Amino acid sequence: MRRIVLPYTDTVRPSTLVADLLEDAPALHPFRQFGFHAAGLQEALAARAFPAAHRMALADALRRQYGALDRPQAVQDNLDRLARSGTLTVTTGHQLCLFGGPLFVLLKVLNAVRLARDLSTEARPVVPVFWMATEDHDLAEVDHVLLRGQRVQWAAQAGGPVGRMPLTGIATALQQAEQLLGPQADSVRRLLRQAYAPHHTLAGATRILMNGLFGHLGLVVLDGDDPVLKALFAPVMREELLHGLMARTVAYAEDRFPEGYHAQAHARPINLFHLGQGSRARIAPDGDGLQVLEGGPRWTMDEALHELETRPEDFSPNVLMRPLYQETVLPNVAYVGGGGELAYWMQLRWAFQAVQLPMPVTVLRSSAVFLPEGDAERLAAMDLALEDLFADRHAVERRLAERDAPFPTRLQGEREALGTVFRALALRTAAAGPTFVRSAASAEQRAQHGLERLEQRLLREARHRSAVLLRRYGALREAVLPGGVLAERREGFLVPLADHGTSLTDRMTDVLDPLEKKFSVFLAPPRSAQEA
Repeated sequence: MRRIVLPYTDTVRPSTLVADLLEDAPALHPFRQFGFHAAGLQEALAARAFPAAHRMALADALRRQYGALDRPQAVQDNLDRLARSGTLTVTTGHQLCLFGGPLFVLLKVLNAVRLARDLSTEARPVVPVFWMATEDHDLAEVDHVLLRGQRVQWAAQAGGPVGRMPLTGIATALQQAEQLLGPQADSVRRLLRQAYAPHHTLAGATRILMNGLFGHLGLVVLDGDDPVLKALFAPVMREELLHGLMARTVAYAEDRFPEGYHAQAHARPINLFHLGQGSRARIAPDGDGLQVLEGGPRWTMDEALHELETRPEDFSPNVLMRPLYQETVLPNVAYVGGGGELAYWMQLRWAFQAVQLPMPVTVLRSSAVFLPEGDAERLAAMDLALEDLFADRHAVERRLAERDAPFPTRLQGEREALGTVFRALALRTAAAGPTFVRSAASAEQRAQHGLERLEQRLLREARHRSAVLLRRYGALREAVLPGGVLAERREGFLVPLADHGTSLTDRMTDVLDPLEKKFSVFLAPPRSAQEA
C-alpha cells in the first residue's frame, strides 16, 4: 500500500494552537514543559522519575486487570518491564467506543506504539499504554460506530460509568457489524465475538479487542477505574475538594492565553464526580459543604474528606483532571492525542506545577485517510491533485467548470473597462454639479451589478455543462470528507483492518511517525490484488 504525505495546512486547517504546537511556536512555550520534537522527548526521558510505591501499585493493578486473559508475549514482557525500576511509558487513550471506534483511535494507538519503540533503549525501556476512559458516563457518545457508512448501534439502557456496563443486548449490533465487515474478515469477526460476549462488560470487551489487535505490538491496556490506582490519586483529589485546585490554575492559564487560543474544556468549582450504583454524578459546592448532584448525598467538608480517604474508588476525575490522574499512576513521558485533546492539556500547565507532577510531551497524533488507487487515478484523470480533495469545494468546482467551458465566465476586464468609462464620465459632468456626479456613480453601480449577474449566469451555465465532472469530483471528495468531516473521525477503524488484513497495523506503525508532522494518504489497492 503506497503512502503519500501532505502538509497539514493543505488538508485539515489546524487551529492556531495546533499550528503553534506543530511549529513549536514561542507563544506556546509557557503552556508546556517539554517541546513536541525529538529534543523535547529526550528532555522528558531524562527528567521523568516515578516513585517505587506507585510502580508497585501500577504493577499490581495491571496483574489484576489482565487476570487470566491470554496475551501475546510482547504484552507480558511489557507488564514485566513496568514492574521494574526505570521503565517509562507513552500513553494514549479514548472513550470505549463500540467495536473500537473511528479510524483516528487506530492512529493514536499506532503512534503510541511507534513512539515507545523509537524511544526505548535496553537500559530504559518505554512501553506503549492505552488508557481506557471507562468512567465516562456519556453513553450516547460510545454506543455506536459507522461501518461502511452505516450506523451500527447497541441498544444499551444502563447508566453510570460505561466501562462497568454489561453487554446485554449486544447480539444485534454484533451481527450487523459482522455482515458489514464482510466474509474476508474472518479473524476480525472471530475477535469481535470473543470480545463482545454478553457476559463481558464494555471495559472487558475493549481490553480483549485491543489486546487481540495490538497486543503483538506490546500495547498495554489500563483501566483507571481501579481502587489501588485511585488511592494514589487521593491526595490530588483532596486538594481539589479543599482548595479548588483546577479552577484556580486553569483560570491562571486562560488569562495568559495569547490571541487565537481558546479554552477547550470548562473548569468547574469542583472537577470531580461521585460514582454510585449505576450513576456518576457531579460534586458541587453547597454552602460550607458539598452536594452530589442528581439526588446524591450532601456532605460537610469533613465528611467528604472521610469518604475520599476510605473509598477513593468512588471519586472520579472529570476531563480536565484526568490527565493529572494519568500522570500520577503512570511513568509517562508523552501523551498522544488529537488537536482538541491537546488544547485542554494546554490549560493544565499550572495544575501540574501546583501538584508537582511532570507534564509529558503532548504529541499530536497522525492524521490519515484511505483512498482506493482507482479513485486516485480518476482524480489524476481530472487533472486534479490530492490536495484538491481537501481544498475549498466551491473553489475547486468553479475551477473545473471554468476550465472546460467554451466561453469566459469571469468578466473582470469588462468591469475594469466599465470603471474607466464611468470615471471619465464623472470628470466630464462634474462641472454640471454634484447631482450629475452622483448620477454617474449610481449608473456605474447598476452597470457593475448587471455584469455580476451576467457573470453568475455564465458560471451556472458552465457548471451545468460540467455536471458529470462535478459529480465525479464530489463523489471522490465525499470518500475522504463525508459530510464535510474527515473520514478518520467517522468510519470505524475495523473497516481497513477487514479489507487489508490485521497485519496492516504493523505496516502503518512502520510508516506513521508522529514527529513527521504530516498528513498521510494511503492508496489502497483493490482487495483482489491484495489477496493475489
